[in-house]
Amino acid sequence: MTTMRKLGIGLAVLAALLFAGTLYYFMPRATKVLITGTEVKRMDQKDPATGKHKSRDVRFIYATDLETKKALVFRNEDNGWYFKFDSGDIAAEASKLAKNDIEETALLKYYGLRIAILDSYPNALSLKEVDPEYVYVPWVNMVVLVLLLVFFVWAGVKTRRLFEKAKDKVTNRPAAS
Repeated sequence: MTTMRKLGIGLAVLAALLFAGTLYYFMPRATKVLITGTEVKRMDQKDPATGKHKSRDVRFIYATDLETKKALVFRNEDNGWYFKFDSGDIAAEASKLAKNDIEETALLKYYGLRIAILDSYPNALSLKEVDPEYVYVPWVNMVVLVLLLVFFVWAGVKTRRLFEKAKDKVTNRPAAS
């Protein structure tokens, strides 16, 4: 295997890992939880361009994962990319479930990761009460992933054919005089 081929494979693997990581971060997921509390925090940020301090209120939802019994924290902010403009309604539903004497199971859809060192929390997209035996099947995610797989296989075949044609042109070139 030539050095250029190894370099090409390495770059393709790096690009695939970056794409997969981005897809994993932004692909919505869901988990069954018990809502334990809600909170609104004032978040201060320094704008790097202007140096001015900006502050905003961020809603948080505290929950316990039903399967792992692990404590979870989600931020609850509007997001135009997901057409989510109801963070107030989700906060009200979460507050209702947290104050309820009967522990009720909720399905919380979210995207993102909890990255403690960056003070990053996954963002809640929706929240609804469900039966404890409810099984969530992410049909949309499965369709998107299958379509992406088909696209990448198609693009890989096209790229390979393109490189094979270019190689044939180089190897069949007449010798320079």
